[in-house]
Parts: sequence; C-alpha cells; structure tokens
Amino acid sequence: MKILFVYPNVTRQKSPQLGICMIAAIARQLGHECDIFDLTTIPKDEVLVFKSKIDSFSPDILAVSCRSNEWLFINHLLKSVNVGNILKVFGGSHATVAPEEVIEIADVVVMGEGEETFSELLNKIESGEDIINVAGCWIKQNGRIIKNEMRKLVPNLDTLPFPYWAIFDDIHYSDSYIKNLFNGAEVVGTFEISRGCPYSCTYCTNDYVRTLYKGKGKWRREKSVERVMQEIKQFRDEYGLDYIYWIDEVMLTKVDWLEKFRDVYSSEVGVPFVFMERPENMTDEKVRIISQAGAHRVSIGIESGDDNMRRNILNRHHSRETIVSAFQTAHKYNIITHAFSMVGFPGEDRKSINETYKLLKEAKPDTVQTTIFYPLKGTHLFKKVIDEELFTPDLPMPNSYYKGSFLNFSKSRKKEILRYQFLLTNYKSKTVYFLVMIHFNIFLMVVLNKIIKRLKRI
Repeated sequence: MKILFVYPNVTRQKSPQLGICMIAAIARQLGHECDIFDLTTIPKDEVLVFKSKIDSFSPDILAVSCRSNEWLFINHLLKSVNVGNILKVFGGSHATVAPEEVIEIADVVVMGEGEETFSELLNKIESGEDIINVAGCWIKQNGRIIKNEMRKLVPNLDTLPFPYWAIFDDIHYSDSYIKNLFNGAEVVGTFEISRGCPYSCTYCTNDYVRTLYKGKGKWRREKSVERVMQEIKQFRDEYGLDYIYWIDEVMLTKVDWLEKFRDVYSSEVGVPFVFMERPENMTDEKVRIISQAGAHRVSIGIESGDDNMRRNILNRHHSRETIVSAFQTAHKYNIITHAFSMVGFPGEDRKSINETYKLLKEAKPDTVQTTIFYPLKGTHLFKKVIDEELFTPDLPMPNSYYKGSFLNFSKSRKKEILRYQFLLTNYKSKTVYFLVMIHFNIFLMVVLNKIIKRLKRI
C-alpha cells in the first residue's frame, strides 16, 4: 500500500518529527511505500501543493501526526482538499488528548504510542480484515465511533525498528534550527533515549497520558546503551554527524546507565550534545558524568520563580535553592545553560513575575526562553481555567506560544504579559533591569496611592 505521511509543521522549524520517523519505519518494515507532505518546506499555496501531492502519489492511507497547535491548520487542509476514499489515520499528541475532536475528520485515531497499533492496522487492512477491534485507537465506521481500550506500552524499546530518517528531506538535518547552538555544526541528529516522563506538571499533557496507560505496563522506560549507539552510528553513516539533540524530557536518571553511556559514547561517537533536564536531577555526580560524555548544553525548567506558584499551581516541588544549584553545577562542569520560563499563568501577579526575574538573576542561565502559558487539553490547568471562566476552549488555538495570552484577561493585563515575556527573556540586559525596576516601582506607587485614598476616606 501507499502511505502519505502529513507533517503540519506550522512553526516551520527545521528538525525531524521523530514520531513520523518511527511510524514510517514500521510501514517500510511491512513492505509499504511511503512519502511525506511536509509543511516545513512549503512556504505558500499549501492547499494546492497538498492536492498536487495527493494526485501524483495516489495514497491508500493518509497518516497525519498532529500537535495541538497544528490542529487548526490540518483541519482546514483536509476540509479544503477532496481526499476521496483515502483512509485517514491520525496520531500524535492532539489525537491522544482530544480524540473526540479529531475523529470528526479522521477514520482512525491512534492514541499514545503508535508503533504496534499502526502495525496491526496495516496488517489487517492489507489482508482485508476488519480493523474495528484494533486496540489503542478509535475507529469511525458506518456512522459509528468505536472507542477501543488503550494498547499496552512497549515494554522493551530496543525491540522497535530504527527510525526511518529518510522520510524527511535532508534539510532537517543539514539546516536544523538546533545547529545554531553549536558553532561549526553542519549536521544535527535527533534521538530518543527514553519514554515516560515521571513528573506531573499541571501544564503538561504527560500526566494525563500516563493515566490513560494505567495498568498497561511500566511508564518510564529506557533504551539500552548498545541500542542508542547503533541508532547514532546508522544515522552518522548516512548523513554525517556534528551535534546531537536528545528529545527526552529527562536524561539524568540512573547513575549506572549514565556511566556506561559516558564510557561508550565518548569513545565511539564523541560529538557534543544538548539535552533537557529537571533541576532536582542536576546533582554533582550526574552532571559530572554527563559532562564527561560530551554534554555541551542543557535546558532546565524554571517556569516560575514564585515558590507558591511553582509548587501549588504548577506541581513542581523543587526549591529555589535546588534550581540555583542546578545552573551552578552545570557551569561548574562548563555546560552552557538555557532556562525555560513562562508567564501568563492563572493566579499570577507582578510580584510572582518579579520573583522569576530575581531567580533568573541568581541562577544566571546563559540564555532564557520565555513562553506565554496556553492551557493544553488534558492538563490540570486546562480544567482550572475553564472552571474559573478564564478560558474559552472554542477559540482557535495559536500556532505560537510567544504572541500573547489567550486567557480571558483584560487588554492591559495581556499587554503586561507580553512586556514581561520580553523582560524575562532578556534578563541580562541592564536596560531591561532598569525597566523591570521602573515597572515594579510603578506597581508599588499605584498600591500606595490606593492605600492613601482609602485612609483619606477614613
């Protein structure tokens, strides 16, 4: 069969979508022909190009991987082009958290890990069997929607096929946005070590997905070092390799795994890499090991500097001291640091944001990325903002988390959030520090004026 993968990459950042690489590998392993419609390389006339691709490739299946900020575009695309009797199979994060929405335009919605589900679907379609009872997905058939139970998690990640990186154009590796992090990098490889983030941040969908898999196997799983090395070497043989981006939410978990990884990776691969980590995992021992392996840069989540906001709203229970220590430890071992922070949370005020600014000044990350909070479906904060009438879920989702708040705040509050986003991102600037102090002092003056007026009334 012919399978056309659809990557609605509305941000157009050049970097492969590893989930598509994995599902394409499954399809090819079963002998099917694969191609891709990748929005990254299509600057305009997307509908016309998509229609042309459908006409020229004549796929039997459309396999769409969709994140929540891509849903608006893909919904428009599939309603704009007559795809006839092509079976539409959706997967990805949005399909997992909002299957009831996706099934409106899909024939099959794959939830969670898709490799084994997609494999069974393809085998049954190929042999002419009914797909109605395939676990791990919702099926729309003859006007009915069949909601099958979740499939068990893949217990051993080493049994999965190697990613089929060639489904994407080489530009995703030779001109990846990640290459800007390391001077001289020409080819960037994107790899996965593990699955199953063990944390439960209220703004992240991980916790919800974990509840879907309750009783379906071990949530946190890691590949063997040997398997990771095999993937890297296969990629290097085909494309070359100067830099690696690990997509794992956390990497510094088991010391024995890290030590083995360090010993093998440093001798057999040896290129620098960037990874993401939680502050509490940045212990001296683990950071020392990962630096010896070749760590060049680490992205660490601060999110908010306000202790109450971080613990009681975001469900992140590490202390201020732990956050500062994480950055100091990285700098001790000459690892460049990047901080994730956010503004625009429910219950946030100027004091909360000023605490984030002060924490950044104390932790001293080399760079900062500040996004504006958006409530994702399936998260605890999604429910909270709806319950508090702070969010209208029917409004279309933005394709960027940097352009403004979508909560039901006043215009002045939304403008203030944008200003603080800029201030936090550029926290090192002396001009920005001056602006922060002015902004905070204005706030204090307003409060004092209100107090004085009340006293005068008395």
